[in-house]
Amino acid sequence: MSWNAAAQWATRRRPVLRPRPPLSRLSSWFALAGSAALPAYTAYKYAQFANAPGWYDDEWSFALVTLFIAQIPVIMLGAVFAGVSYLEGPAWRRVLVYVIVVAIIGAASGMVTLAFDAEFGPILAWAAALQVVNLMFAGPQPALGRARIDAVTNDAANLYILCVYGGVVATVGALAFDQYARDTAQAMTFEVSDLAWVGAVYFALRAWSGAYVHTAAFEARGKGYFQRPWIEWLTTKRSRSAD
Repeated sequence: MSWNAAAQWATRRRPVLRPRPPLSRLSSWFALAGSAALPAYTAYKYAQFANAPGWYDDEWSFALVTLFIAQIPVIMLGAVFAGVSYLEGPAWRRVLVYVIVVAIIGAASGMVTLAFDAEFGPILAWAAALQVVNLMFAGPQPALGRARIDAVTNDAANLYILCVYGGVVATVGALAFDQYARDTAQAMTFEVSDLAWVGAVYFALRAWSGAYVHTAAFEARGKGYFQRPWIEWLTTKRSRSAD
């Protein structure tokens, strides 16, 4: 199972959203801010590095690269978490199914071995631990909660593929422009640190996606902001044809 297919697995049972009692404006804003804060801050750090790479050492740049690459298995974990959230019954059942599915996908895809050999093992361990704690103590998610998890997970998968595509196109264009700038004595060059803008855009859009699921527009639509037909075509059909 590819990581993109795993991300789509969670949407096999899309719930029908029913009207819910209105929340207070304050609690709604807290939920929105909580979902968007971490990716927004991460986007800020990527943009800060891309704008002034000389302020940071090689260890910091390596950490940013590792975090971006780690989004692939993190999205896979999110897809499993979204699917397990549909299970009714005792908490141990959801935790058991989660552990089994993660183990199977990790072994089949080689992510378990890669996580132990690579630097993003702690990132995956932290993400999995948070999800297990949520499954143990949060109880079954209501329909709106499951829809939000589905939407954010699918948005993350779609955005990652789009950002990779965009990064490749931007790099080719930047290299071509860099050569043109050298030939015409223009004072603009392309550096590897400029790729950090891809990470900044990705996490900024993730912040928007996390905020969007707490709006009335999401409750009316029932899908993530970046679950659009043309995006689904690019990320699903194009990925399958590439495989």
